[in-house]
Amino acid sequence: MPPIEDSKQDFSEGDLAALGDTPADDGGEGGGDKVTDKPAEKAAPAEGAKAEPPLAAGGEKAEPAKDGKQTLATGADSEAEDKAKDEKAKPYWPENWREKLAEQIAAGDKKAYARELKRLERIADPAGVYGMYREVEGKLTSGGLIKKPGKDAKPEEVKEYQKALGWTEKPEEMLTEIKLENGAVLGEADKPVLGGFLQAVHGATTAQEFVNKATNWYFSGLEEQAAAMDEADDEFRREAERALKDEYGPAFKRKTNGIASLFAIAPGGTDIKNEGSLYARLMGGRTADGKMIGNDPDMVRFLVGLAQEVNPAATVVEDGNQSGMSIDAEIKAIEQRMRDDRQKYFKDEAAQARYRELITAREKIRARG
Repeated sequence: MPPIEDSKQDFSEGDLAALGDTPADDGGEGGGDKVTDKPAEKAAPAEGAKAEPPLAAGGEKAEPAKDGKQTLATGADSEAEDKAKDEKAKPYWPENWREKLAEQIAAGDKKAYARELKRLERIADPAGVYGMYREVEGKLTSGGLIKKPGKDAKPEEVKEYQKALGWTEKPEEMLTEIKLENGAVLGEADKPVLGGFLQAVHGATTAQEFVNKATNWYFSGLEEQAAAMDEADDEFRREAERALKDEYGPAFKRKTNGIASLFAIAPGGTDIKNEGSLYARLMGGRTADGKMIGNDPDMVRFLVGLAQEVNPAATVVEDGNQSGMSIDAEIKAIEQRMRDDRQKYFKDEAAQARYRELITAREKIRARG
């Protein structure tokens, strides 16, 4: 075919192939160079052959965009695509999957079935159940959850659990970690008490076990304190008794017994066994330093002196005669000893002290008329 001159159109190889040589009219000589007005028809694809994509402008095959997405010109259908995505993303679960799971767990228990079904309503689909399982499994394997040892747990398992709860290996190690409020500092005198408490509650694996141990420690401490106080009271009483006996000599009992006369008109009287009496309550009380009042030697001296001032005869006369006659009689007896054996009398310091005591008492009685 001769070239077409003066044509400014560019034809692709496909265009040229589509044109081709037109067959001649019947009876012609071939006419290969003659172009008819009727364009050549493209042969239909054979049966079963893959259809070619539509041609773009210029006769080229239409291709999807570089990102792989179809366009409207290449047959894109948004509704169909969305539906396909939904079908692909949504797994198939039976509508009654919750009921089936609840039935499996409840094992015929209607109340359990209702309870489990209500819990399952919080979960969107079975995938959520598996997700929760994976989360728990992850915490177990990573140490996020602490497994409580059972009744038959080995000692090393219990120790591991105690460690996970925050207990140190030794109770005293926790003393250094105690934080007091308002910047207060733990005193040395407080450390033994707190150390005993930590020793008692150390290693508790449950809240109830901690409470039990703490309560037992508290009451045990009260018993120990009471026993220690009784021992201290007894020791203090013995020391005071020795000092006062050395001071009062044979008159110790008589002088101390005279203290009760001070409470003759007090509520409850002089009955020391009556716990409700003022006498018993005062003698059983304690001074600011924790010592029992009735055993304090200074208190005893004060009360003995007060009793002698209030009722001289009560603390001087052995038989309790308040008339004063016994005082005079005893004075006369001592004075007789002084005349009979003056040298022996002056060697008897107790007799001399008794004589002075009797004279003082007699003067007080006479002064009162």
